[in-house]
Amino acid sequence: MGTGIACVLALGGSRVRVLARRAETLERAAARVGSIARALEAPDPDALAGRLSFTTSAEDCFGGAELVVESIAEDMPAKIELLVLAERLAAPHAILATNTSSLPVTSLAAGLERPERFAGLHWFNPPELVPLVEVVAGERTDAGVLATLPGWMDALGKTPIVVRKDTPGFVANRLQYGLVREAWALVEEGVCSYEDVDRALTHGLGARWAAVGPFRIADLAGLDVYLTVIRNLFPELSRAQTPPRALVDTVEAGDYGAKSGRGLLGDYGPADAARVVEARDAMLRAVAAARARDVAR
Repeated sequence: MGTGIACVLALGGSRVRVLARRAETLERAAARVGSIARALEAPDPDALAGRLSFTTSAEDCFGGAELVVESIAEDMPAKIELLVLAERLAAPHAILATNTSSLPVTSLAAGLERPERFAGLHWFNPPELVPLVEVVAGERTDAGVLATLPGWMDALGKTPIVVRKDTPGFVANRLQYGLVREAWALVEEGVCSYEDVDRALTHGLGARWAAVGPFRIADLAGLDVYLTVIRNLFPELSRAQTPPRALVDTVEAGDYGAKSGRGLLGDYGPADAARVVEARDAMLRAVAAARARDVAR
């Protein structure tokens, strides 16, 4: 995700340095810039590439930086170590941010001398196409940082929301995994198949929610109807506290989805995952274009 985030920042006019431990990782990142530029229909791909530099040197990357976005694996000690290093090398007034999707922002700030300059900045994959960015407050995050980061994201054409309480999963993943839990319950109870769950979302709920969120839908449907449905359905919804057995068995069998060649929906050949990603990205671009037309009216 780091390359996509870097490209979005560079398209906004910033000079961006990308850090990785291994040169081969940087080579793969640099190779992605052209495809991201095409996906975003960047007016000047050469200018985009010119604002990006790639390095394995933390000193070269963080020195003088005004914003640092950490996006390494979800490993608490590794993230804390990198953030402490970044704080030491970056400008004193720099904002440090983490792209974590599951670790507490407050805990990640534990080793920092200036935790008030630190916040969550949670992007969604692919970051160059998904508009949403969550700005997450830690217990000691300064109010000025919580005002600056959304403004920065607005200027980049993103849609920020401020998560005022450092709660597990923040907002979007809380919503997503609430739905995921119910999806697994429906399959485990024999109500429908994996494929039917996906179709219900991609051809129904997902299409509606891309245009109108759940609370607006409630307003449009009538809150009296909404209340009645809630009273009928809430007692029936899953309260599972452990992972689905079928998921555990699948992972333990070594089937990890597209990256291993087999997942919940069967086998994935070399080109299958690429076709799914291409279709996903095309839909994201179409939704973004439709939203832009609506805003322009």
